[in-house]
Amino acid sequence: MYKRLEKYLKDRLNDLVFIELKKDAKLANDKFKDLRDIYIPIKVDELGSKIKDGSASNEMNVAGMARGMIYLIGLDAQFKYAENYKRFLYQFDQKIEQYIAYEALKKAEEEKYEEAMIYFRALSILNEDDINGLFNYARCCQDLSEKVEDKNYKKDLKNECIEALEIITEKYPDFAMAYYHLGFRYANAQLFKKAQLTWEKCLTLDIDDEKRKEIILQIEGLKHQIQYEEGYTLILNNKPNVGLEKLLPLVDLYSEWWNLLFFVGLAYRQMENPKEAIHYFERIYRLKPTQVDNLNELGLCYGTSGDYENAEKYFKKALQFKEDGEILCNLAMVYMENNKLDLATDVLQKAKEMNPEDLIMNQCIKQLNEMKKQ
Repeated sequence: MYKRLEKYLKDRLNDLVFIELKKDAKLANDKFKDLRDIYIPIKVDELGSKIKDGSASNEMNVAGMARGMIYLIGLDAQFKYAENYKRFLYQFDQKIEQYIAYEALKKAEEEKYEEAMIYFRALSILNEDDINGLFNYARCCQDLSEKVEDKNYKKDLKNECIEALEIITEKYPDFAMAYYHLGFRYANAQLFKKAQLTWEKCLTLDIDDEKRKEIILQIEGLKHQIQYEEGYTLILNNKPNVGLEKLLPLVDLYSEWWNLLFFVGLAYRQMENPKEAIHYFERIYRLKPTQVDNLNELGLCYGTSGDYENAEKYFKKALQFKEDGEILCNLAMVYMENNKLDLATDVLQKAKEMNPEDLIMNQCIKQLNEMKKQ
């Protein structure tokens, strides 16, 4: 944990400058004397004009140093002098953790979620057993994920939130609010079974009646999603018959849920029933005509049925939206079945340019070369 977000926070290092204390610098207490040997971060917005000009005063603001160190620890826990900063902070104020929590909560109330997250990161790094620090860090990650536009940052924030909450449930299995929020995070990630189990655990703990009622309603609403998750997991594990028992009852209820229709079609293809599979894949095609995986499945099913004209049609459609080595190989196999060896050669050459080491592509080329010899 923590490291996945550091790349997004590195620009925040520009909020700091580093100073080196002069040997005759006056400090509030001799126990801070080790600070003379290291570089000290100061927040730019706290610098006086003399420090900005590079002419540091003999009398330094120790509280300003502390705030800079807290900020830096929150940005980069592996910084060269991080351990020195940690020792200094506890020497400076035995209640430093309470101060950091106060500042972080204030930032969160102002909806400055990234700054709040940095402070809660620092608090959790200083004291990994501070349950409230870690919990609020997770909450800030989630709140910030709803604000940022960068898709990768958003994804990593959500994953960081989940990991922090999971750590809390492992270390503090009676902390009900971690289970409460983790259930929502799992549900939003479409991990429906995990959400159900997490909320069921939460119901066994001390939680207020309003949230208890909310969880019960959420679990009830997850039933069909869990049934879908169980069904497609069975199909992906090559158990199509059992998977269909889970999924087919949902089809009448959710006739336009294309993911559901896709796994039903996939199950029928696994059962070597291409006609029934085509029925479901065609329904998806009408709903989402540019869905590449579905177009590829239609090509496979028509190819299995011996309808090479339609197989070619759908593989070509898929390639209009995504140049993919697997689909190129599928199209090449259709050409080979129709003895269109020159077209197969051209298609496989494109696949080879994309990935010359691809095993399936090389097998197709080998088969094609054998056909050319005949």
